[in-house]
Amino acid sequence: MYGFTLIELMVVVVILITMLGVVTPSFRAFIETQQVKSLSYDLTADLLLARSEALKRNANVSVARTGGGWEGGWATTAVVANEIIARRNSSAQAVTVTSAPATIVFDANGRVLAPAAAVRITISNSNGSAHRCIELDLSGRARSRYGACA
Repeated sequence: MYGFTLIELMVVVVILITMLGVVTPSFRAFIETQQVKSLSYDLTADLLLARSEALKRNANVSVARTGGGWEGGWATTAVVANEIIARRNSSAQAVTVTSAPATIVFDANGRVLAPAAAVRITISNSNGSAHRCIELDLSGRARSRYGACA
């Protein structure tokens, strides 16, 4: 009385498969954009942590990549004590980090000690359609914004 016929069930399955086929490409782009945003926020947060720890400890603190690139993870380390403050593992996402120095060092005043110039790091997805820029000025202030670095 209240059951479904096989034809009704097949029609519903065909409609669901068609909808899934239409939605999947746009959902993939959404996921890739969120992966780029997530990695940029993680790196920005760790740069802010390193600056804060440098001020708190009154000592140099570095953020250095641990893998072949920043995609392979990084560690925040108190330079003098050689103590690891925080560590990020490699990202499972297919993202690319460009124009980033191997190590960023904050001095006891929270300013960028190395590299000597302002830092601009571009994070993008595998096909280059989503970009985030992390800017770190010499005063040590880090911020993440949408788009590639200029």
